[in-house]
Amino acid sequence: MKPLQATMRSDRMTQTESAAVSAPDSASGVRPDSRTASHETVTAIRRAILAAHDLPALQAVIVSHLRRTCAPVFAAWYHAAGAQIGQTDRLEGLLCPASGMSSAMRQQMKDAAVAAVCSEELQSFRWPEGSSLRLIALPLPGSTGQCLLAVIEDNSDSAERRSAAITEFQLLGSLITEHSTVRAMARATDSARATAALIELIGRMQSAGDSSAACQRLVDALQQHLQADEVIVGLARCGTAECRITAFSGGQVIERLSERTRLIESVLQESVVRSAGAVWPVQDAANRHSLLSHQQLSEAEHGRVLVSMPLQTESGSAAGSVLAIFSPQTLCGETNSVDRVRDAERFLRAAAAPLAGCLSMMQKLADSRWLQWAETIRSLLTASRLQRAAWLSGAVAVILLLPVMYSVNATSELQPVERRYVAAPFAGPLEECLVEPGDVVQKDQLLARMDGREIRWELAEVHASLNKAIKERNTQVSGREFGSAAITGHEIQRLEQRSELLAFRDASLEIRSPVDGMVVSGDHREAEGVPLETGQTLFEIAPLDAMVVEICIPEDDIRHVAEGMHVTIQLDAVPDDTLDATIRCVHPRAELRDGQNVFVAEADILNADGVLRPGMRGRARILTERHTLGWNLFHKPVAYLLGWLGW
Repeated sequence: MKPLQATMRSDRMTQTESAAVSAPDSASGVRPDSRTASHETVTAIRRAILAAHDLPALQAVIVSHLRRTCAPVFAAWYHAAGAQIGQTDRLEGLLCPASGMSSAMRQQMKDAAVAAVCSEELQSFRWPEGSSLRLIALPLPGSTGQCLLAVIEDNSDSAERRSAAITEFQLLGSLITEHSTVRAMARATDSARATAALIELIGRMQSAGDSSAACQRLVDALQQHLQADEVIVGLARCGTAECRITAFSGGQVIERLSERTRLIESVLQESVVRSAGAVWPVQDAANRHSLLSHQQLSEAEHGRVLVSMPLQTESGSAAGSVLAIFSPQTLCGETNSVDRVRDAERFLRAAAAPLAGCLSMMQKLADSRWLQWAETIRSLLTASRLQRAAWLSGAVAVILLLPVMYSVNATSELQPVERRYVAAPFAGPLEECLVEPGDVVQKDQLLARMDGREIRWELAEVHASLNKAIKERNTQVSGREFGSAAITGHEIQRLEQRSELLAFRDASLEIRSPVDGMVVSGDHREAEGVPLETGQTLFEIAPLDAMVVEICIPEDDIRHVAEGMHVTIQLDAVPDDTLDATIRCVHPRAELRDGQNVFVAEADILNADGVLRPGMRGRARILTERHTLGWNLFHKPVAYLLGWLGW
């Protein structure tokens, strides 16, 4: 390092002498038009540097200017090591890749950059020693250890070119200093505006009645200030990282069971656990760890930009988290979309601690309200008020001792008194179905018809075989073949019986209703032509002249219900009318109905007008015995409390 510094000192002297020699020449030999062109060039590069909004844009402007002026062989940007863990110094190639140099050359360039940053002066020396190349290191003011490096041709007869290159670098240094100053002033202005907005925001929150109203005002104000599509805030339970959504911007209703709410709460909890702000899609590669929930929500929202920030107090306890969502369609139409997201992230980072303190204070005030209410109740317990309370308690006790009929509420369902099943008389295809479930039918009404073509074909075949057998038997008797005639006689008997069976089936092709009633089940309109099996159930017919009400009594009330008790039934299909009945029987075994363990009681109801239908549901009210009003109201809660206490 010492020889390198000595070379730098000697080269600075050479540069000073060269500048002193060339200054009179430049002052006397430059034409007015060249000075005008130089002034226009400086104005253009100044305008371009001041317009650069980030480091890549600034690097592009500088490289473009160097290419036009001194045509460097190589240019690089040096970044010093930062305070973050694992962040080392690096050399970023701007002209020609930095990976093409040897490790020794890279180290020499880093040493030159460090020397320039430490001395805060431009450094110039031959690189390597004895070569025709010159390395110029320009420390960048206002940065944290950044330096611009360039290698130019430096022959023995190119002193003017070297002096011009150094002059250009000095010009770049002054312009970069101005750029840093302008950016610092802009940041100071933005900081002042953000501080004013933060003060106004905290004032609005403190004027709210409770923490929920404060959170709603917070998200509405943040949405307006950040120009975000949506802002969500969630509060964390004390001592845990569980963060639940408290308010949506615009007063949206929080749907706790929706998938989007689950994803947003995962993002808020992830932000609280990380204890650091996050932006997705990631703009800083060093800050992309532990952002799986951010990625999932962004993908579910069709690539929306997310900015999250945990709300932590000065003591480090988590009060909650804030999430700002930007639409990609809105950001694509802006030229400074990246700056807008970064400004949002910076504002939320600066506002995190004050907002967390404000929310924590409001939650503590909410807790103190319980103490205020307790003090108010204590002040109400004066002598006169205690006397009034005693009179009121006595009146309530008298009312609770009044005898009232205890009623058991249950669900009910209508069922037919009896069911008649209509089955297929024999195997064969179904030709036509004439009724469907819900149709009211009369006795002997045609329900369906079976296909008799196969039966008639078989019957014709049997008749032909019978005639043939009769002729054969007559021939055998004429020829005195009595044994064969006897066998043929048995075949004739079999064919006659088969003919009678087929004739009976041909006469039984029509399936009719055995009773008056309603078709409860059996829809075979789409099964026409499908073969039926012997005894297969086709229809279920229930008479409508009377119904049975099945009452589902909860198991905790079955001890109060007995046979002969009066029950009032109100059906959902006929809400204006009530039906009176008497419990005929109670099933001794419990059943599972609609996910509840119940006991089924039955009661008979007449259906003279035919309005009632099987399957109708409703509510039933059973009048049991008289008990005090207090027992009717509180015997179940008291029993549950005693069971919970284990008594």
